[in-house]
Amino acid sequence: LWRWSLRRHPNKPKKWVKNRYFKRYRGVDWMFMCQGTGRKGKEKSEILYDISKTPIVRHIKVKGQASPDDPTLREYWHSRSIKNGKNHWAKGSKYEQIAKFQEWKCPICGDSLFNGEEIETHHIVPVKDGGSDDTENLIHLHKACHKQVHSKPKLMAGSKA
Repeated sequence: LWRWSLRRHPNKPKKWVKNRYFKRYRGVDWMFMCQGTGRKGKEKSEILYDISKTPIVRHIKVKGQASPDDPTLREYWHSRSIKNGKNHWAKGSKYEQIAKFQEWKCPICGDSLFNGEEIETHHIVPVKDGGSDDTENLIHLHKACHKQVHSKPKLMAGSKA
C-alpha cells in the first residue's frame, strides 16, 4: 500500500503521503485509512482490516454418527449452530448482538441462522423511510426468507421478531 500511495502521488513528499493515507487508530500507527461520507452525509473513516488479527479457528468434528435429522439430537445440533454463529461475527459486534437477540434463529422460518443458507441483514424500517443502522432496526434473515419479506411486506408483521 505504501508503494501504491507513493506511485499515486509522485510529486508529493513522503510525509504528505503518510498523513493522507496512514493514520493512528486505537494506538496503532500506520493504519491504512480513508475519509468519506456515510449514508446520511456524515463524515466517516474507513480502515483496512488487519488480517493478521483474525484468530485461526479449527473446525469441530461431528460426534460419532450424529445426524441432523435425528430428533433426539436436536439440542446437540442447536448448540453446534450457536458455536458456529459465535465464530461467524466478531465478539461483541452489532451483528452478534442482533443474532443473540433473535436467539440465533431466523424470525421468518424459525430455523437456525447457520443451517448452511446465506444470511442477510434486513432493515425493519427501510433507510429510505427514515430507518437507521441501529441494532433495534436490524434483523438477520436467510437469503430466501429475505426475498420473501420483500415480496410480501406484510410478512414481517406476523413474524416472531
